[in-house]
This record gives sequence, C-alpha cells and structure tokens, in this order.
Amino acid sequence: MPKTFDRRDSAESPDSAAEGTPDAHGSPLRDKRRLHALERSGLLGGVANPVLDRVARLTAGILGVPIALVSLVDDQRQHFPGLAGLGGWAGTQRGTTLSHSFCQHVVTSNEALVVSDASSHPSLRDHLAFKDLGVVAYAGVPLRTERGETLGALCAIDVRPVQWTTAQIALLEDLSALAMAEIEMRALAHDLSQEQSRYTAQADRDTLTGLLNRRGFAAISRARYALALQGGTPFSIVSVSLNGFRHVNAQYGDDFGDHALIDIAALLTTVVQSGDVVARRGSDEFTLMIAEPRGTPHTDIESAINGALAVLNAEIGRELVLEASVGVARWSPDRSQALTAVMQCADDAMVRQKRQRHAGRAA
Repeated sequence: MPKTFDRRDSAESPDSAAEGTPDAHGSPLRDKRRLHALERSGLLGGVANPVLDRVARLTAGILGVPIALVSLVDDQRQHFPGLAGLGGWAGTQRGTTLSHSFCQHVVTSNEALVVSDASSHPSLRDHLAFKDLGVVAYAGVPLRTERGETLGALCAIDVRPVQWTTAQIALLEDLSALAMAEIEMRALAHDLSQEQSRYTAQADRDTLTGLLNRRGFAAISRARYALALQGGTPFSIVSVSLNGFRHVNAQYGDDFGDHALIDIAALLTTVVQSGDVVARRGSDEFTLMIAEPRGTPHTDIESAINGALAVLNAEIGRELVLEASVGVARWSPDRSQALTAVMQCADDAMVRQKRQRHAGRAA
C-alpha cells in the first residue's frame, strides 16, 4: 500500500515514514548493489533518454498532470533521464540534489509515496521540493529491477492539490514497468559492452605473461606511430630474444620455461618508463616501443636490460642463467621510415648480435 500524506498526517514526514532497510552505511540510498545497478544504466548525470521522455509524457497525459518524471536516485542526487513539463533549472539540469527530492523516500521505503497537498502539510510545506520547485501534489511508485533494487521512482506532479485515486496509482505502476524495461535494457547493453571490452582486452594479451601479444602490439604501435608522425616525437623499437631458450623446456621442463618467460616479462617492464609499450611477440621474443618525449635518445636500453638480467641471474638458488640478444632501431622525424621498416631494423640488429655471440662461443 502506498504511503499517503495529507493534511491529517501532521506528525509524520517522508523522512520519518520511509526508513526502509538500511545497509551497512545506514541507508538504502548507499547500498552498493543498488548504486552499481544505477551506474550500469548509464542514465545518470543529466542524460536524456527519448524512450523515458516518452514514458514521462504518457504519464502526464494519462494522469492529467503538468509534470511527470522518471527519476533515478543515487546517494547524492536524483536524475531525470525521462521528464515532461519540468522547466527551470531542475529541468535544464535534469536533476536536483536530494534536498529537493520526494523520490528518495520512494527508494528508502521501497513503496509508493502519495502526497495530496504539500502546501497544507506542517512538515512538507518546508520541503525544498515544494518551496523551490512548486511540487504541491506528488504520486511516485518504485522503479524496481528484477533483482529487487529500487533505483528511483516514476512520479506524477501537480502544482495544485490532487486527491489521487487508486486507479491512478495502478496506472503509475503499469507505466513504471515500461520505464524499467528501457532501464534494464540499457543495463544489459552496458554489460554486453563491458564483456566485449574484456574479451577484446584478453584477445590482445599474452595469457602467460600478461604482456601485449603480437596483435595487441600491432594495434598500439600503429596508434603510437601515428602520434609520433603528428607530433614529431622520436621513438625506439627494441627487439629482445632469449639466447638458447629452445633447450630450456627440454632440459628443465615446460613449467620451468614458463616461469623463466614470466621473469623476463617482469624484468622488461622494469626497464621502461610509464607509457612505453612492452609485448611478447613470439615464444621467446619480446618487443618494446620506447618514446623519447624530450627529443633525445632514451637511456641505453640494451645496457639496462643486460643489467637487469645480471641482477636476476644473481638470485640465490637460480638454476638457469638467462641471456638475451638485443637490437635497437630509432625513428626520428627527419627520417621517413615506415614503422615496419623500423621494426625490421631492430630485428636485424638483434639477429646480428645473436649470431655474433654464437660465433664467439664456437670459437
């Protein structure tokens, strides 16, 4: 049954009548699951939704009132993604703070709220919804998700007293179902978008090391190259390959080899700066894209990698000594090299170093 406020309810206000079931913070308005459901809708912060605007117009027309709102209530504000007839600053902003909200009491009580005449009510005539917005008569019903979270209210408002009927409240309930269908659809679209983003992110990542994979590096390096062309910012491509790694799995086992690759991935992320790109492009091959924002060559990245490898190899009890061949190629705006050409130069330099080290051992 809706809570009704008329001139006889002199001892009560929406605050005293709409306690609801508090969460750990003391108020249903701050319930985390409810707030998450609101965020999933994407309808906060002054967003206008044409479907919900239509529901508001239908509500105003069917009930014969000048104002109707689809109001979503968080822990600080009420938001009107659907509205009809509301002018002034509240209509322009499509929302107000809770100081001007009757709808918050629909959320806290989880039931309909009916006010026939706020002007004659000892408590409500001082409410800012009446004083600033001219809300004299109010009827609001919960906007409730299938999981039971009350997100706000569909409300009908008049600037004159109204004796609301049971039939009108029933119509509000039916119309609120239309509004919730749109809100739930928006939430579902949000979830699908998030899932797609997670899938895309996973597709661009190496499952073992967490670094970008070949696909992820290709996408990001192209974008960075375009920015470098536009801003004339030099960068370096670094190719890294572990020496003799094909024998590791055979000698120590696959798990040991996986841990070695994870160690190398972590090592490479420590020798770059924030914003640089590190990727695993092959089984034991890694590529770095290093920006040079000050127009000067980056710190000797080969020395940094070999120094970090020396520290790693010096760990007590380490069974495997890891070595790497490193090739570096630099792009600058005074050279018209394509990104693929720079990457090939880095790969060639890495291969030359690998061959030289192999020849040195053979000698």
